Amino acid sequence: MDPKLLENLKRKVQQELVNREREVLEYWLAELEKVYRRKHQTLAELKSELHLLMEKMKKRLSVIQTKGI
Repeated sequence: MDPKLLENLKRKVQQELVNREREVLEYWLAELEKVYRRKHQTLAELKSELHLLMEKMKKRLSVIQTKGI
């Protein structure tokens, strides 16, 4: 395989990985910001919302690990 072509493919794959990682981080940051902006009356409410967010993340991670999607 042509070294220039191989290098070009590597660069494209790396760029795609960076783009996907950015999209994932932007999504989870937005989710966390939603929790942060809410007016929690008690620490328990905040903890509950954070727990729900963590469960959502764990569920998504398990789907990715089992199905590879």
